[in-house]
Amino acid sequence: MPRDPVHEIQPGEQDAPSFDTERFVVVPLAPPALRQLMKVLLGDARLADQLPWLQDKSADGVEREAFLLELQCTARAIKGWGIVERARVMFIGAVLARQSLEGIDLEVLCASQFWNQGVADEVCEPVAEWLEATTDVLIGAPLLPS
Repeated sequence: MPRDPVHEIQPGEQDAPSFDTERFVVVPLAPPALRQLMKVLLGDARLADQLPWLQDKSADGVEREAFLLELQCTARAIKGWGIVERARVMFIGAVLARQSLEGIDLEVLCASQFWNQGVADEVCEPVAEWLEATTDVLIGAPLLPS
């Protein structure tokens, strides 16, 4: 039986910690690893259908979006973590964190076969707590003449 290509993704060095939950390990991903994982996740048609920001759901569109996420991670515009299920020792999803004007946007993308199992709730809590404790969100203000 062929191995899932996600199983081969290696965690990377990043300025973020790993998080252990009861069923999962959430590991920071280097930009190339984030791209590789996102290509697999965005290729899940059921998941892709739920993402309004993924306009082009073709293979080329998935490749472009995964590349864009890699670039954003490289530029430190986003942080990315992989969700590893302990029981199978395989990646099943990703957590993406972006700063916005409203605060920090936290998004969990999970392979459709793991939906409705409480994955997002379990993995988001420690990530959100760490982000809240360590991230300064700056709201832009117009510069006033001195």
